[in-house]
Amino acid sequence: MDLQLNGRLAFISGSTKGIGRAIAISLLQEGARVIVNGRAGSAETAVELTQYGDAVGIDGDLSDPADAERICAEIDKHGALEILVNNMGIFNPKPFAEITDDEWHQFLNANVMSSVRLSRHYFPKMLEQDFARIINISSEAGMRGLESMVHYSVTKGAQLVLGRGLANLTQGSGRDVTVNSVLPGPTLTDGVKNWLRESAQVQGKTEEEFVRDFFKETEPDSLLQRFIKPEEIAAVVAFIASPLSAAINGSSIKAEGGLIKNIA
Repeated sequence: MDLQLNGRLAFISGSTKGIGRAIAISLLQEGARVIVNGRAGSAETAVELTQYGDAVGIDGDLSDPADAERICAEIDKHGALEILVNNMGIFNPKPFAEITDDEWHQFLNANVMSSVRLSRHYFPKMLEQDFARIINISSEAGMRGLESMVHYSVTKGAQLVLGRGLANLTQGSGRDVTVNSVLPGPTLTDGVKNWLRESAQVQGKTEEEFVRDFFKETEPDSLLQRFIKPEEIAAVVAFIASPLSAAINGSSIKAEGGLIKNIA
């Protein structure tokens, strides 16, 4: 299937590794021009990704307002942005009663305000374009409210509301401009791989045994009963980023392996 992304300019926050990197590769393979971003290492990542297509890197911290403004100015040098993927985020399991105000502010600033800052800069411009996409990479935690990471869950829920609110503002524009959110479930990033390896060793299990028991005991509602591959999330994002997805707007698209039982 031709996703009709050839030559489209995309920016993906937090894309030097994990799901963001997989999204960058997927869009590059579809012919998009991609700007990758991280606090550091963006240029090196872009060089690695040139095997897939036209990639450049912009370092910077979107949780810092001044740096976010600079990043936007750097992006603008490459032309009109058509695809914005708000992927940057942090997470850290912690008991709710022990989460300090400073930590709440840190999570809100990184996970919510980074998306707000980029969207505030680009959404008005996108409403003047014939085609544009904003895609928030949220999480199933935004719907489930994980008790082990309440602060993280709150920020991911906020991304869903941000996406729907912006989508509402596209009504009547007469242009192919959409705003959606994608909700990954437990995904096998490099960090998760390391955690699996270490946890399996501690429990005296093989990695296969640990994964089986993890989903049986911790995530029994998962229909997939395995970790999602970053490439599987990236494939969903690539379709939502394409002109073929014009009928999907204001949606929270579940790609969580069936963890969420409600059908809405």
